Amino acid sequence: MHIIFDKDNSLRYFSFGMDKKKNIILSAILIFLGTIFYFFANFQRIAIPGAIFDILEQELHVTAPYITAFGAIYMYVYAFTQLINGVLVDRFGGFRIMFAGGAILSAGALLFPVSSNLLIMYLSRGLIGIGSSMFYLSLIKELREVVSEKNFGIAISVMLFIGYTGGIFANAPFVYAMCFASWRDILTVMAAIACILLLVFFIILFSVKLPKVNNKVKIRTLPFRLVLHKRHNRNLFSFACCNFAIFYTIQTVIGKKFLEDFCLMSVSKSSLFLSSMAVIAAVFNIVNAYVCKLSHNHRVKFLKHASVITFGCLLIIFLAIMFNIKTYIIASIFCILAANASLSAILVPVLHLSNRKMVSGTAVSIMNFCFFMMVGILGTATGFLLDIFEPVKRGNITVYTNESYLLVFGMFLALSIFEMYKAMKLSNKY
Repeated sequence: MHIIFDKDNSLRYFSFGMDKKKNIILSAILIFLGTIFYFFANFQRIAIPGAIFDILEQELHVTAPYITAFGAIYMYVYAFTQLINGVLVDRFGGFRIMFAGGAILSAGALLFPVSSNLLIMYLSRGLIGIGSSMFYLSLIKELREVVSEKNFGIAISVMLFIGYTGGIFANAPFVYAMCFASWRDILTVMAAIACILLLVFFIILFSVKLPKVNNKVKIRTLPFRLVLHKRHNRNLFSFACCNFAIFYTIQTVIGKKFLEDFCLMSVSKSSLFLSSMAVIAAVFNIVNAYVCKLSHNHRVKFLKHASVITFGCLLIIFLAIMFNIKTYIIASIFCILAANASLSAILVPVLHLSNRKMVSGTAVSIMNFCFFMMVGILGTATGFLLDIFEPVKRGNITVYTNESYLLVFGMFLALSIFEMYKAMKLSNKY
């Protein structure tokens, strides 16, 4: 900052104001670039392996467990990093963490499409998971610094919407683009764009006045112990991770493949339904919060109803597979599950109300960990269950039998019963 003194000090204040305004503008640009990286993170999370499940099986000559591992590795890494990202952001600041995340994400995204070696591809998915995990909390922290309290909620909504569109593009638009170029070429171009954005981010970062590193912020076990000690929290985490993981495993791992194998959908139609799920999930985060507000914020009752809906939807799908009823209605039920799993706007306030302020952030990070850890576990289990019964060939495509899908959705149904049991144990008395 250049400080120019004169007799009435007017130039000094003018210079300070100009520097502050410039810093805000540059910070806003960095936040926008970080939001684009968040878009890429969501794209990577949903597109692989879901959108190219069959293609990966054909090209790599491997069975289902090896393909579902691409999603599971991402989820495991993403889940574990949720537990430390809050500390990293508080210590180093959002912009530093975003830059590190962008560099790791770009490296993994560039490595994945240029390799056919499974170990290298798994490594790249791990890198993408680490990099992707570094944007959400970083963006929220920096938005709070730039945006007024009045517009903070709107700014977060816009950031989340842009990020969620990555999930929309990860299915139907991605599949359509493969009519003109290979999946490897598309992902390589996207990785190159990410590298260019990272370079721009790095250049602008030098012009922004960053806060000093806060060495007093350290990882402590006490907040984790205080959160997990409460039975209400444990019940809420159990319910929430089951509800989210069932939907998200369908969206990111097996949903598109199932619609093509069992419902006999075309690739374009199945990918369109999966993109619709992403749109519905984004919209219903707002709709569910509004409906809950209209019902006098009876949040726990709302969550109990959600658990019953999940069970009902999965029971219908399970019976359809059992009796070999091949219907597009199943795709519509997937969309209901997407709407029913969009509960973050309700779960987070419940955690804030049921925990002391000093540990509420830790409670949210533990919930995010549970979300993606359970998705990873279900993704891994799905791969092994699909492989129990011998698949058949439809041309060059590997098609899994009704028995295989009965095992997968039987697992989901059993988990929904556990989810409903945990939801019924929730209480308004925290």
